[in-house]
Amino acid sequence: MHKYSEMPLIFFALELKAGQFTILQLVEALGLHLTSSQPQTRARGVQLLSSVLQECHGDLTEREVEVLIVFYENRLKDHYVITPHVIQGLKALVSLKLSNLCHVVTLIDSFSHPTELKGLGADFVFGFVQSVDGERDPRNLLLAFRIAGKIVREGYDLGKFTEELFEVTSCYFPIDFSPPPNDPHGITQEELVLALRAVLTGTPRFAEFLLPLIIEKLDSDVQSAKVDSLQTLTACASVYEHKELAQFLPGLWASLRREVFQTASERVESAGLAAVGSLTACLSRSVLNSDSEDSLNVFLELVLKDCQHHLCEPDLKLVWPSAKLLQATSTASYRASHRVAAAVLPSLIEQYNSRTQVSHTIQLGRSIIVNVDESVLLDFRQSLCSVVFSALSESNADLQITSMRVLTALGQQTGLLLESDVELAVDHLTRLILEEEDPKVSLAVVECAGALARLHPAAFISKMVPRLKEEIFSEPMAQGDSATQSQEHSQQAVRQRCVAALAAVSSRPSLVQESTPVLLQVLTSAHTGMCHCHSCTSDHPLSYTSAAKCYAGLVNKSPAGEALDSLIDRMLKRISTELDSASSPVRTQAFTLLLWVSKALLLRYHPLSTALTDKLFSLLSDPELGSLAADGFSLLMSDSQDVLNRGSHADVRIMYRQRFFTENSAKLVEGFNAAVQGTKKSGYLKALSHIVNNLPRQVQLTELPALLPLLLEALSCPDQGVQVSTLSCLQPVLLDPPSTLITQLEVLVGRTLALTTSPTMKVRIASLRCIHALSRFPEHEIMPFRARVLRALAAPLDDHKRVVRSEAAVARNEWFLLGSPGGR
Repeated sequence: MHKYSEMPLIFFALELKAGQFTILQLVEALGLHLTSSQPQTRARGVQLLSSVLQECHGDLTEREVEVLIVFYENRLKDHYVITPHVIQGLKALVSLKLSNLCHVVTLIDSFSHPTELKGLGADFVFGFVQSVDGERDPRNLLLAFRIAGKIVREGYDLGKFTEELFEVTSCYFPIDFSPPPNDPHGITQEELVLALRAVLTGTPRFAEFLLPLIIEKLDSDVQSAKVDSLQTLTACASVYEHKELAQFLPGLWASLRREVFQTASERVESAGLAAVGSLTACLSRSVLNSDSEDSLNVFLELVLKDCQHHLCEPDLKLVWPSAKLLQATSTASYRASHRVAAAVLPSLIEQYNSRTQVSHTIQLGRSIIVNVDESVLLDFRQSLCSVVFSALSESNADLQITSMRVLTALGQQTGLLLESDVELAVDHLTRLILEEEDPKVSLAVVECAGALARLHPAAFISKMVPRLKEEIFSEPMAQGDSATQSQEHSQQAVRQRCVAALAAVSSRPSLVQESTPVLLQVLTSAHTGMCHCHSCTSDHPLSYTSAAKCYAGLVNKSPAGEALDSLIDRMLKRISTELDSASSPVRTQAFTLLLWVSKALLLRYHPLSTALTDKLFSLLSDPELGSLAADGFSLLMSDSQDVLNRGSHADVRIMYRQRFFTENSAKLVEGFNAAVQGTKKSGYLKALSHIVNNLPRQVQLTELPALLPLLLEALSCPDQGVQVSTLSCLQPVLLDPPSTLITQLEVLVGRTLALTTSPTMKVRIASLRCIHALSRFPEHEIMPFRARVLRALAAPLDDHKRVVRSEAAVARNEWFLLGSPGGR
């Protein structure tokens, strides 16, 4: 269309309302007005479009609404004279009938100027309430709950419609929905429950309506309704303050106590205890002043009055529900734990000393003291220590485990364990390591010893480490002489427990100095073969991976010198023997050990790390291990969460990634060029993308020119993991493109556009973000690609995934506006 006067454009709009044209055809017809260099002309174009939308009562397609949303959002960045007409259009979109709720939620999700939308005032809320009232379609309800959640959380003016908004949403509470078989929409009850809960708990202004509703719904006989009500109450407590809860506390406590005392359902009990804890935490945040009542004390009085006396009657069925309620209360805050501990601990200690239900008593005591400050426990210090050491001497495994947890809790507090107490504790733990065969007890010992060793290393150095070392090397590690098989098995089990405990206590430098030589001697002992046995012959992935991590951690921390070099050399020869044999049954295990030791040496700049990483490079073309080797470079370059990190006191040098890249990038390029086309080249591309993706951005920019041909090649690699990794690496670079990239625009645009229709959603999203970033290139460089890009984006605009459509709409908008006055 050519230039239009105002009158023909109005007639055109009337024809659109009659169904003669589509809204997008109107946008196209207004093109010259919307892209005029004169703000007033652009404003008239936007005004006409918005006026048509206000009068249009027909349904818009999802694609039409998404285009309009992106258009209006962009116009908000335009001249201020256009803003009122943009708001008019947005209001028209919001006012569409409920069948268009999906469009409205798209609008609110995509809108980057909430203050403008909030400017519509309480009228928007009233219109929304009217639209939602009586809705039964779960698709629309899910969208309605999401919109209502945004309204209450983001500070929209509810005006006098607060109760109306609550009523129109709470009438669905609790959700009772069973999706029909083979439901194509895939909406679940859980989705509806969570979306509605976010609305009801989104603002304290709903408290006066919601809390009585929860008390009412807890009387229901339907278990799911009870659980939903209790979980909703828990969510409320993170938003409300004590003043919203105060008048409802007696009613809430009566309902919560009933659910925990009388329920036969673990789900209901668990949800009830969580609600008690969250209420206590909320009340603990209240600020006391001279004219306000302490709501926490009121609530705790109710709890103690109904629960404390049951603890003295352990034969009754209410002892454990009472104990659980007290535990939930005491662990919610320091203030609550102080009050509960002071009320309950004296009677518990007396009960233990009278030998009445000792296991139950100490378990309850442990749950109560976990969060209690030492100032409360100091008065009970001697009695608590006496109880713990007495329980450690018992033969009951549950009692031993619980007492160690109490001991750990006491050890965390300053001043509760004297030096003599710590030494006695270490003696007990050492005895249990050597004598106790129950695996649960052994695990509890290791955890307790590890926790206490961090705080009290001296006692472990002087007492536990020498005793464990003596036991480990007391006899030859191999089976031998006249010992029976069961004795040999028992001795081996003791040694394994000793090694596990020794590793667990090796957290402080002083302890590591004592334990590392012992552990290394165990690992390299010709008698045991422990490390190589576990990491190279176990069929269980977790076993051989854990053993490899353990070995790597020790290698990383070992002192540099001839002994370490000799150890690495022997290990590499052994691993190479397995890896070089195609028929070896333990090639994967050997590779796992190679990978973790390579990382251990790389982190500390050890000279022999090159020999190991060269072995990894050689495996990239291995038919069986090539893919594993390529993915292994991601492990080498990324941070490890459990071992080989600064938190575990590993030797980690700065800039090790850059150093590795500088020393090895040429090897990658050479290997790629020499590899046979297909899977082998794919392995090199995957390794490269993992390495580059973990480099700092400045290093990426510096090194990109040399690597660009390979990265572009990686975009054509069939491996979708390589595609995502490469696109993620390219996208930040595209935002500030070096000149080298501009010379490769033809290839870059072509290969990126091809990936927008990938079967993998992550690839589609990453490629669309790159297309978006490409729009930032100098305009004269990318204008020749504009039409091609816009044509290619038609497919992702109709993608079945909303997040893909959203990325496509944003990218298309930027490319569509190229060259226009209101564009960049």
